[in-house]
Parts: sequence; structure tokens; C-alpha cells
Amino acid sequence: MTTNTTEKQFQNDIINHLESTGYIRRNSIQNYEKITCLDPELTLKFVKSTQHKKWEKFKKAYGEKAEQKFFFRLVNEIENKGTIHVLRNGFKDAGAYFDLFYPQPNNNRNPDLFEKFAGNIFSVIDELEYQDREHGNRLDLVIFINGLPILTVELKDTFSQGVENAIKQYRQDRDPREKIFKRCLVHFAMSDEKIYMATRLEGPKTRFLPFNKGLENPLVKNDYKTCYLYNDILQINKISKLISNFIYIEKDDKTKKETPIFPRYHQMDCVNLLLADCMPGDNYLIEHSAGSGKSKTIAWLAHGLINKFNPFDERVYDMVIVVSDRRVIDKQLQEQVKAIEKVKGIVEVIDEDSKQLAEALQTGSNIVVTTLHKFPFVLKEVRDMELRNYAVIIDEAHSSQTGSLSRKMKQVLSTNSLDEAEILDDVDDDVEEELLREIESFRNLDNISFFAFTATPKGKTLEMFGTMNDLGEFWPFHRYTMKQAIEEGFILDVLQHYLTYGTYFNLVKTIEDDPEFEERKAKRVLRKFVEEHPHAIRLKTEIMVDHFVNSTKNKINGQARAMLVTRSRLHAVLYKKAFDKYIKENKFPLKTLVAFTGEVKHDEKKYTENSMNKLPEKKTIENAFEEDPYRILIVANKYQTGFDQPLLHTMYVDKSLNGVAAVQTLSRVNRIAKNKNDTLILDFANETDTILKAFEPYYETTYLEEGTDPHKLYELQDKLLNYQIFDEGDVDEFVNAYMKDYKQPELHHIMNQVKTEFEDLEKEDQVGFKKALRRYQNIYSFLSQLMPFSDVNLEKLFIFNKFLNKKLPTINDPLPFNIREDVDMDSYKVVEGGETSIDPVGDGMLKPPSGGDTGFREEEKEKLSQIIQDLNDAFGTDFTDDDRVFLERVKDNLLGNEELFNKMKHNSPENVRAVFDKYFNQEMTGLLNSNMDFYKRVVDNEKLRDKLKVALFNLLYEDFAKK
Repeated sequence: MTTNTTEKQFQNDIINHLESTGYIRRNSIQNYEKITCLDPELTLKFVKSTQHKKWEKFKKAYGEKAEQKFFFRLVNEIENKGTIHVLRNGFKDAGAYFDLFYPQPNNNRNPDLFEKFAGNIFSVIDELEYQDREHGNRLDLVIFINGLPILTVELKDTFSQGVENAIKQYRQDRDPREKIFKRCLVHFAMSDEKIYMATRLEGPKTRFLPFNKGLENPLVKNDYKTCYLYNDILQINKISKLISNFIYIEKDDKTKKETPIFPRYHQMDCVNLLLADCMPGDNYLIEHSAGSGKSKTIAWLAHGLINKFNPFDERVYDMVIVVSDRRVIDKQLQEQVKAIEKVKGIVEVIDEDSKQLAEALQTGSNIVVTTLHKFPFVLKEVRDMELRNYAVIIDEAHSSQTGSLSRKMKQVLSTNSLDEAEILDDVDDDVEEELLREIESFRNLDNISFFAFTATPKGKTLEMFGTMNDLGEFWPFHRYTMKQAIEEGFILDVLQHYLTYGTYFNLVKTIEDDPEFEERKAKRVLRKFVEEHPHAIRLKTEIMVDHFVNSTKNKINGQARAMLVTRSRLHAVLYKKAFDKYIKENKFPLKTLVAFTGEVKHDEKKYTENSMNKLPEKKTIENAFEEDPYRILIVANKYQTGFDQPLLHTMYVDKSLNGVAAVQTLSRVNRIAKNKNDTLILDFANETDTILKAFEPYYETTYLEEGTDPHKLYELQDKLLNYQIFDEGDVDEFVNAYMKDYKQPELHHIMNQVKTEFEDLEKEDQVGFKKALRRYQNIYSFLSQLMPFSDVNLEKLFIFNKFLNKKLPTINDPLPFNIREDVDMDSYKVVEGGETSIDPVGDGMLKPPSGGDTGFREEEKEKLSQIIQDLNDAFGTDFTDDDRVFLERVKDNLLGNEELFNKMKHNSPENVRAVFDKYFNQEMTGLLNSNMDFYKRVVDNEKLRDKLKVALFNLLYEDFAKK
């Protein structure tokens, strides 16, 4: 006898399992009523058995017509308010309030609720004929709660058909106007390998989302890969929690369309695992990529945490604090909790001042939404809070959560309840006692759990919030990777269309001397000089605007936007002016916006965002960027993280990027939108290998190889003391004076003595000392949040170093900006390097921070001519005839130069020839600045250049002789 490999066998295996776990199997013909779309027998059975008194009251009012009136009212409520509303809220009629579902209790305060929950009736009907006609279409499986249908399943076995055929069946063969599809909350297309879901059927336009454990579902011995749907999700306890805590109706503010929200698998899995595991004092890192639906996950988690009870029927967390800078979190939390809880005021948004947050902390609001930057201001106001447990959800755990601001946040929330007797045995005075209390306040987090969400965890974030395994590695508690988000279609792959442009230039020395400069710093200054040069700005502006007009503008049905990421605030200003000028010259129907902080001074003028954008009052950059004609946003260190604009298609990059900053910046264009099929990165500044290395750790799972070694602190402490510019007595004296509020002059006196000793050191030792000091401060600041330090000397040194660092003089020579006066740009061009796709691979391992190299490296000095030659070798190229300057134009301008004319008048040709380069290069620069139509770029061919100069020089003297 052969194995039954039919779809029917797959169906029966699912039903048999559901029956074994408490479901009732019902019959489509005998039990399902097509007109009402109910299993009315089970509905009445539930109501009469769990609400007998209410039914009797209702029956007195309507007599023999009670059942008819009941179903008329029930169907009307479902039609008008939806299934989820009726299941959560029931309905009233004739003075009787009927519940249609009893949620699973989350505490033992009311034992009757367990009995009521047990009264729910879960049932399944296979081959349900739903159309109100003979031999109508059928659904493979429909799940009911108390006679109300809640979800449908179309099954396909991959021995015969794949899950794609189930999706096709829903889209093409299922009329979304049928009652059953409007009543049900979710529809699953399921095979033995994969599952997809949709909450609203819209014919061919129906969007099915993946509902899989990963890109591939894992193998399961003796069961189907997709058995988690019936083994877990559809189990009575789980489906009840979905009804009670997850599913809600989301209303689109613009279209007013209402859509049932059902969690994706990773969202539900993450929340349920966290709620099952979390206890005050434990921290959790959630690595969820963009496109994961993080806002909804946070909202579900916040609601679950505030409703989590311990075995003593006490709330595990007295307050949930959501730290976010995104307004969408505020709105979603309020709307979702309101939809689930039926109670107002559970979510409080702190958007005024620190006093408002302090009051919320003291009064014990349920869920508070605020920004990280408000926490330091609360410290002074919250001193004597009663003991409470807090859950802190951090939306996008950037490095700001791992520094001094986080120390203050934890100090606000910690209980300071420490058994001081053991630790204080070795403390000699009240200063050390106070220090130990402060240290303890940073680390004694038994009353706080942190839930940190990020798409790009750094090593410090992993060590602070991650979970350590037996190998000492730190891993995220839950993951939804960038790779999965891309392959499931929730974000676009920003690396698939990556266009690079090579930048080539040639510099010349404009002085006869050949001074020496520190090579590395000189090259930085000269490269900055090149990239700020008006010609460089103009040339790249033309490339970008032309590209936008000819390509990007037509993307996303003509709605596409672009962002230019610049090197600095000055670059943003220069590009804004150049873009606007070029757009005006060509009468393009575009406008640009610029974003940078503060004020930029250039050419004796002051520039700000507001002065350059000239937006109407109360209109923000984000609002304007959504409207025409504002199609290009030029930024400098703004909007490179946390900015979600689905219409952003193209990113122009003129800034060096690497590491997590590269990932976060380029990910601005990955959001999906209707008719958005791809993205484009056009990069002037980075090699594709650099971008590849930046993305590899975050493409799949990120983890930290090992934790920071605390012994490095003692090594660095010894290293600092070995320089013999201070000793432990100096540290004790200063910290004692500081903690006892001595006058400032006394603190300065102590530090000035140390400063004098420092200045007597050789430069090599000064550099090494300052490096060691910075490493100590960074590592201690980080580790003090992770582990107890009963060694008060470490904290004393941390305080001492903080003030010492401010007193010590700068020892590195400043950047030699004067070098810019001794060079000029001879030529510049930008060449397309071709489009490519970048495919990250790698294990995502990060290395922990180390003690670092605190040694001294002598700055290498090099002659200016050699520095220029190195740059030209790196960035030079062969220029074509089209790049060359018109000789006659240059000659005329040189003849008009009075200073040169006077030199020719009073000096021999040999003497004038010695300084002629200066005037020649000034004229080249003048041409570059003029932007004349006939302007052509200058050649970097040395032989041709010499010929041009000789010819120009001879022509000048010929014309000079005629005058």
C-alpha cells in the first residue's frame, strides 16, 4: 500500500491535530448557515451555557422570537462594527449585555474568568461551501470561535501544487464581496513548505505577506514544515491571545479605509518570546531590519508588558517607558491600545518638559512615550520615588544609549536599594561612600528591563543589551534580518543598482618654495580644497541634476525623490546654491531643499536652513519634500537615520561612508511604495568594497565575538600612573575636593600642577598619555553600565580624568590650512565607473573594543611638490581635447591683468617667466569660476601644459611689444 500524498490527506492531518487539542469538527452542510455566515448552533450553545441569566432576561423580552432577534442583532453588529469588535466588546439588546468571547485571564484575581474562558467553543469546518447557491465554491478550512468565522485556509500540497496556487485561488477564484471574506480576520495560503497571509481580499490586487519562520521553514521530523500553524498559532491559548492582544483594525487617515491588522510571524514570535522570558533586571536586544514593522512590534510589546502579571497576581512592570523620536510610535501605541483595551489614557505622550515626565514617573502612568533627551532633566526632580519596576523600550538603540546619557537614564530609574554593608567595609570616608552609591545607581538595575530595538547593532549595543551564550559571544535575543526583509519584499535592496563615479584632478604648486607639511593632514586639506572648489561643485551638480531630470524624475509614476548626502554643512550650502542656479538656468520644474544644523558662514554671508529653503511658516522640510516641486533634498548629517520617505528613490553620495553609518544612510531609500520597483545609489566618494564591508555584518545576524575585558581598565590605570604626572594621592585630593564642593580655584590649583608635569613630557609621551586617558574613559563609561565595580578607585580615576582632559593642552598640530594658498587646481573631471550590484555575505561577527594602540607615531613630513604629485598620481587621468582651455581667451585675460602688465613693464622676460605660473594658474581658476559656455577643463598633460604656457608667454610679449 502506497503513501497517501494528496491534498486531502494534508487537510485531514491538520484537522485531526486540531481535534486532539480541543477543537470541534463541524459539517459545512449541516452546521454552517450561508445567510448569516455563522454556525448558529454553537453560538447559541456558547451564550446559553456561559450567560444563562442574560439569555433568560433576553428571552422574557422577545419570547419565542428570542433566537431570531438575537441573530438579527448579532449579524447587524458584525456587519456594522466587524468581527473583532464584536468578539472583544459583545453587544447589548433588551437590557442584556452579551459576550461573544471570553479572553484568557492574565492573572488569578478573578477565578471565575478561567471558567468563562473554558466555555469558549473552538471549531473547524473543512470544505466549507460558502456561496449562497448550489455547488458553490468551497474553502479548505475555516476556523470558528463560538460559531463566528475568524480565519480561512487554502491548502496546497507541493507534491501536486505549490503555495503559489493557493494565493492564485484567493486572488482569482474568491469574490472578496462574499460575507465570509469580510467577516474573517485573516486568510492563509498554506502548503506543506510555506505560508502566506492576507487580511483583506481585493481580487487580483490582494497582497499576501509571508508568514514563515525564516526565508525557509526548518525541517520537522515526522511532520510538515508548516506544522507550526496548527501546532502553535491555532492552538486555543495562542489564538485567544491573538484575538485579545494582537488583532486590531487600522484606519488610513487619507483613504479612511479600515484594514484588519494581523501580526507577521516574526512580530508575534518576538513579542511572545519576550513576554515569556522577561523579568525585571534582564535586558534584551531585538535586531529587526527596516521593513520589519518595528513600530507595531513595539506597540504590541508595550501592551503585553503592562499586562504581564507574576504568580502573586502583581504587575511585573509598573510602567512601560517607550523611548523614541518617532511620532508614529505615539499614534500607533494610542490607537492600538485603545482598540484592544477599550480604556482611555493608558498611553501618555510626554511632549512638553521634564516636569511632565517626572510627574508621570511619580504617579505611575501605564505606558509613557518620550524622547531620550528628556531623561537627564528628570534626574533632579525624581529623588525619592517609591520602589517600582520599569520596562524601557528603546526604539533604535544607537550609540547614544551606551554613553553618559544612558548612565543618567538608569540613575533616574534605579532603586538605589543596595546592601551597602558588605561593600562599604573598606570605605574610609563619606566621599567614597557617596561614590559607591553613585556607581551602584548606574549598575543596580534589578528593577529595570531594557528592550532595545535596532537594525544595526554595534558591538557596545550587543554587549549591553545582547544575550551571552556559552562561548562568551553576545547575540540578539530575536532577529529579523535585512536579507529576509529584502527577499520577502518589505524593503528594497539598495545595493543592486550602485553607480560609482571616479573623481580625477590635478593640482599645481603656485610658489617657488617647496615647504614641508605633515603628509596625512596636508592631503586631507588639499582634498577638501578640491571638493569645495566651485568647478568640482558645478560639474557634479550638472551630473546629478541631469540624471534626476532624465531618469529619477520618471520613477514611481513620476513621483520619485532624491537625496544628496554631502561631506559637510558648507558643502550642503554650496550644493544648494549650485543646484538652484543650474535648475534656474535650464528652467527645470524642480525645487531643492537643504537640511543642516545651525549657521554656516561663507563668503562673508550667513546661511541657515530657513534662509535657504524659504518655506512658508509652519511647513517643515519633511512636509515640503512630500509635495511638488520639491524633489531633491540636500543634507549634511541630517535625515541620514530615522527618515522614512517611501518616494525617496535615488541617493547621490558625495561623502565618505563606512560601517554602520553607511548602512543607515543608504537604507533611507529602501522603503517600498506603490510602483516603486528599484532604487539607485550614485556615489562620487566611496569604493564598492568599502560599502560591501559595511553591509556584511548587518545583512544577516550580527553578533559580538566576546565581551569587553574589564582587566583592560587596570592595564590602562597602570599605564596612566606610569607616566608619573600624577599619583593616586592627587586623584584622592581632587575627587575629595570636588565631592565636598570646594571652590573652583582649589580644583584648578590641583589640576594645574598635573598640567605642568604633562607639559614637561616629550611629545611622544604626551600623545601616548592622552590616548590612554581617552581609552580609559571610554571603556569605563561603557563597562560601568554592565557590571559592578566595587573598586572605588576606578570611579575616582574616571572623575579625575574627566576634568584633567579639559585642562591638558592640544598637542597635535592643527590642519595646515595655509597650504591651500600655495596650490591651485589645474584640472578636474568626473568619470562614470559603471553600475554594479553589491552582494553582501559574511557571518556578521563584530570585535569587542580593545585597550587600543596608545603609542606615539611621528607624523611623516613631505615636501609640498611630492604631496601634490602623490595626489595627482592617485586622482589624475588623461584629459581629452574637449577638456582644454581656449588659448585666446586666456591670453586676453592675462593681458588685462595690471599686476602682470606692470611686472612685464619693469622686469626682464626671464624674471617674469619665473613668476608666470602664478598668473597662469590664477587665470585657470578664474575660468573655472566663470562658468562661461565656452569653458573647457584644463589639461593635466605636463608636456602640453608647458607648450601652452610657452605659447601664451610668447603671445603676451608679442602683444606687449605692440602697445
